[in-house]
Amino acid sequence: MKRIYLLLVLFFSVSLGSKPIQDKDIYSSVVNWTDLLVSSSVKETIPKIVFDEEDPEFSGKNTATSQGKAHSLARKNAKEKLKVRLSQRLESIFFNADYTVYEYTQVNPQVRLRLNSYIGSEKEEYDFQFVKNVLEAKASLPLKGKEGILSHIPVEYGTESVPEFSEELVPVEFSGLVVDARHLKLKKALYPKIQTDRGLDIYSPLYVKEAYAIETGYIVYKEDQLGKGVEAKVGKNPYFVLALGTAGKNQTDLVIPTDEAAKFLSHPESRKNLTRCRVLILVSQ
Repeated sequence: MKRIYLLLVLFFSVSLGSKPIQDKDIYSSVVNWTDLLVSSSVKETIPKIVFDEEDPEFSGKNTATSQGKAHSLARKNAKEKLKVRLSQRLESIFFNADYTVYEYTQVNPQVRLRLNSYIGSEKEEYDFQFVKNVLEAKASLPLKGKEGILSHIPVEYGTESVPEFSEELVPVEFSGLVVDARHLKLKKALYPKIQTDRGLDIYSPLYVKEAYAIETGYIVYKEDQLGKGVEAKVGKNPYFVLALGTAGKNQTDLVIPTDEAAKFLSHPESRKNLTRCRVLILVSQ
């Protein structure tokens, strides 16, 4: 009995301590799909301090006349690099099954204007650490929330009703939906869709309320269904379903069995919870 207890403690410790699902690019800029955050980091050499006017390097490139000015210049250079990297990383994210964020801005000029305005509004949070002659700098942008990226990308929300099935089922209320896609080569996106094996969409931006999509994130990806934030996203009694496969040009959408979708959507409160973005996708690291 004691051994079983220890194994359970170990299991839950591993689950609770599981790392967030992240994607990195060649510059190590990161999209954290669990906490819904985009971040990047750089190392900037602190300018050499030259205060003697007779020194040939005085007022030269990458020099400063005091430590304060040297640190200020390093922070400025790091900020410029981080802004570029964050912008590049953001634009490379899959928007949905058809576009990356950059591609979406090309077909929708309004999105381009809103995104440029957001990037220029300095919403980044910075962390600066001076280590010897190097500045280690990190910047991050939230995806969700009032100050997040999702609130600044125009999306058509909530124009259709969640599908209802005519099958005779005993309605069961579920607090959310958890789709297990850990066995699939799924690509992550800001707005993936979930559909049945008969081609019917059961989850898309057209079904959800804008306030929930912005505040909690339209979708969250995790490695397992335990740990911090899961209950807040999908409630205490979510419905679990194993995905059959991926769909869409970018392979970001998921396909689930029609009979499983019918069970979940049999209760009006379950359908309402879809409109509240109570959806979690399990993926492998």
